[in-house]
Amino acid sequence: MNATFPEPTPIAIEVSSLTKVYEPSASLGHWLIRGLSRSTDRPGEPDAICALADVSFSVRRGAAFGIIGRNGAGKSTLLQILAGTLRPSSGEATVRGRVTALLELGSGFNPEFSGRENIYLSGAILGITRAEMAAKYDGIVRFADIGSFINQPVKTYSTGMMMRVAFAVAISVEPDVLIIDEALGVGDILFQQKCSRRLQELVAAGVTLLVVTHDLAFVLNMCQQALWLEQGRVRYLGDAGSCVREYTAAMAALSGNTPAPTDELAEHAEVAPPGVAPLDLKDKERLGDGGVRISNAWLQHGDGAAGAMFRSGDWALLTLQLEATRPVRAISGGCEVRNRHGQVVFATGLRVGRKLIAELPAGGACLVAIRFRLELQAGQYTLDVGCGAGTDADNTWDRVLNAAVIEVSNPPDQEVIHGLVRLPYELSVARARSVK
Repeated sequence: MNATFPEPTPIAIEVSSLTKVYEPSASLGHWLIRGLSRSTDRPGEPDAICALADVSFSVRRGAAFGIIGRNGAGKSTLLQILAGTLRPSSGEATVRGRVTALLELGSGFNPEFSGRENIYLSGAILGITRAEMAAKYDGIVRFADIGSFINQPVKTYSTGMMMRVAFAVAISVEPDVLIIDEALGVGDILFQQKCSRRLQELVAAGVTLLVVTHDLAFVLNMCQQALWLEQGRVRYLGDAGSCVREYTAAMAALSGNTPAPTDELAEHAEVAPPGVAPLDLKDKERLGDGGVRISNAWLQHGDGAAGAMFRSGDWALLTLQLEATRPVRAISGGCEVRNRHGQVVFATGLRVGRKLIAELPAGGACLVAIRFRLELQAGQYTLDVGCGAGTDADNTWDRVLNAAVIEVSNPPDQEVIHGLVRLPYELSVARARSVK
């Protein structure tokens, strides 16, 4: 009997060795001099800008794919090529099916036309008949929810209103592939939540979503795979959670080591490491180059006992031992607590407290103690620990992912935490004064 296997999901987006180089822009006089010159060495020659360099990845149909990276990394250039509004210098980009792209807020809208007229214009650009758009019109207007402004010129719209209409049109035209470039960063939180729910529905229905965003929580919650671009090159490609963790670790190492008040280690008391068993970091996934590293970590209860089982509201004590493998300056150390969705519910450290350690020699070590209260909903949480040192130009860092799993319980004798966390609060009751 022959075993049968399900057919693999078709590829919706395929990018192979994609490169985009912007040639230098210069005056007519510059090019005339260049043409007349016989020298191969031309001082003052403008440099070409490589926005993308040998980028390759693929996205299967019905998947959500995130692209992250700092400004200038080449993200928008990549999306413009995928949307067909920009040609690559070399390589190939194939997108299969009807593509709807939200690349720039209001792109494709005529500012003199009303929202209603622009809805029909957008449909015409996508090859959708007026009759088909008329059937979709009421649903678009309901989703955009801008009231009578739908009949006003788009030039009178706020950025949030513009995004509402553009997004409502994009999701209504039954795309096979939906490409979004930061558009969801505009607008109020209620509309953003509505957009996220609608995107989840589209992906569940088989639409392929590719989104560029600085909202890492969105990538964690929505995307299965992610790409981190750095100066036009692929820095990381793979599971969305791993991609976000590596990116945030690198960014924390950079931003955390900018000039800040520092403490001389010699001014602090000398203490012994905790007298309990440390966390087992041996086989944990690490990021960074380890010029300064977490050599040991201890997790204790408020009474000093070791363990990772806590009740809601208990105090936890995390101690990190930082060691330098070379001379380093401006050293930070801290932790992040994440929920089951990968969202950071708590993070702190020397950088947050602006108490960086001035310097450590090669082989030098110090202890960083972090005491925090677990005012969290019952459940499991992961603990990441890390450290960094140096400046933007010369930095080193180490991050241990999932150094521990923390179990938080909410016994019957405790107040129930109904939300994700319990914030400090006060309650009071008073008799209402009668109003005549």
